[in-house]
Amino acid sequence: MITFVRRVRMLNGYFVEAMEILRERVEYIENAHGIKIELHSRFGGPVGEVAMVSRHDDATDLELFRKKITADVASAKLLKQLAAVTIAGETYDEIWMSL
Repeated sequence: MITFVRRVRMLNGYFVEAMEILRERVEYIENAHGIKIELHSRFGGPVGEVAMVSRHDDATDLELFRKKITADVASAKLLKQLAAVTIAGETYDEIWMSL
């Protein structure tokens, strides 16, 4: 099992708007691609940081999903909206493997 985590930080004062876009994108990805993504808010640490977490059978499954999402025009439009309310350079990806 592979767990993919993407962390983003919102611009000050834009948390509500960013969460609306994130929720819309998560719902879109689940409906269009069948991938469930959980949203987590940081409890302590940098204010306005949110993690999106998805689980995949293996690294190949994750890579296939990433290829699909990269070519997805509707998803890209939501990312562009999200870019206006998040801090540039403050997005981090982590990939974890179950032992």
